Amino acid sequence: MNKLGKQTIKFDAPPTISQTASIVGPKEAQGPMAKYFDQCLDDEFWGEKTWEKAESKIIKETTNMVIAKSGIASNEIDFCFAGDLLNQCISSSFGLREINIPFFGVFGACSTFVESMSLGSVFIESGAAKNVICATSSHFCSAEKQFRFPLELGNQRPPTSQWTVTGSGAVILSASGQGPYITHITPGKIVDMGIKDANNMRCCYGACSF
Repeated sequence: MNKLGKQTIKFDAPPTISQTASIVGPKEAQGPMAKYFDQCLDDEFWGEKTWEKAESKIIKETTNMVIAKSGIASNEIDFCFAGDLLNQCISSSFGLREINIPFFGVFGACSTFVESMSLGSVFIESGAAKNVICATSSHFCSAEKQFRFPLELGNQRPPTSQWTVTGSGAVILSASGQGPYITHITPGKIVDMGIKDANNMRCCYGACSF
């Protein structure tokens, strides 16, 4: 493992992405990427009573799916790096509490998934792990409650408002495999550009992590 410049790390033995899985909500199922998702839901609650419980179920089932698809036994997975958009990463914490794998909660907003993969890659390259799970989730309705207003209030959304994904993605990274590989990682720096509009999340995230 070598450091290039001030921010980039190059891996001598690049970790491989051995398996992937994804579950998404109804809106995502209507988009051009639908055929690439493993499962598309037709109910944003997915049988649960709250948005948050639905999100926990989505990340739980996505993680179970990636393990099943990989053929790797859960006791051979050394660590789990996962997070979501909610306080204390409650969706991933509650959703993944039953997998019985050492857990690192990661909160990086829109960068959570890539940040998890970056940290998992460092663990594998260092020899601390042979297999790790990296996962993340979000839910439009729980994110609206978290960052703006509960949908039940019926607030009008301004034109700049973004639509948070309802879904989850998970990968298993391994020390060996046929690829694709993670050869380099480059973490960004925090730069506060003074954006004040909480409804314009695209502008906020784009300005604060590059």
